[in-house]
Amino acid sequence: MDVRLTGVYIADARLVSEGVAQPEDAMAVFVGRAGKGRIAPFSVRRSYTGAGGWYREAMAVLAPNGDVVWRSPERALTLRGSNKIDSFTDEVHGVVVDSDDDHELVLLVGGDEVGRVPVAVLDEDPPWSSGSETDVLDEALKKSTVVWVEVPGEGGTGGRAVPVWYGTLDGRVYVLVGGSEQHVAGLAEATRVGLAPRSKEQQSLVAEVEASARVVPPNDPLFARVAPVLLPRRLNLRDGEQAVDRWRKECTLVELTPSSIPAEV
Repeated sequence: MDVRLTGVYIADARLVSEGVAQPEDAMAVFVGRAGKGRIAPFSVRRSYTGAGGWYREAMAVLAPNGDVVWRSPERALTLRGSNKIDSFTDEVHGVVVDSDDDHELVLLVGGDEVGRVPVAVLDEDPPWSSGSETDVLDEALKKSTVVWVEVPGEGGTGGRAVPVWYGTLDGRVYVLVGGSEQHVAGLAEATRVGLAPRSKEQQSLVAEVEASARVVPPNDPLFARVAPVLLPRRLNLRDGEQAVDRWRKECTLVELTPSSIPAEV
């Protein structure tokens, strides 16, 4: 296949969005002081040249032993021709590693490998951290109308985060799904999810927080407490306050508790 990788750059997503130069190794990501776990969101900027046309691209992260620890869904891209260089940038999140050894990012076009580059996994917190991820989440939730939710496992969101509207109460996030409201694959059955708020101004990821998930039954007194919080946040609500009765009958209310908040017994 006549497609060639001409350049690739990997760096912390928030540093890139703020125009800050990546410290130390330019092709590096941050996993935190534990030296393993969920990598902070990072940006991948890559450039291709090749015959003009439409292609399908995917990315994968390989562990030192060659195991695939993350793979993106395929995405469509268009190249303008072999005399042109076309660049693409995406943010990657949800990658989990077992060590801070160097990994590799592999780029595939049309199912064929067109390049791979080493990625240094740093056992450091991202240099922009000014508080806990939960503090960052709480602040972002105050400013936004949507939060991105990733439901892991079979029947979930397929390794990607999807936007949902929500309400908050006592530090917890409440999401209404089903019926004529929003649909999030696997959320009503999940026990753990990832919450990923984005900057309202730049739409870049600002935190990733794990949360426990549980369904709030419609006859639970908590449902009655949360409903008034959700009403003003639901845009274009046709049935006004009567929507609460509809929600009880046709929807599922899911409570998401960030990992730093003790779950209620």
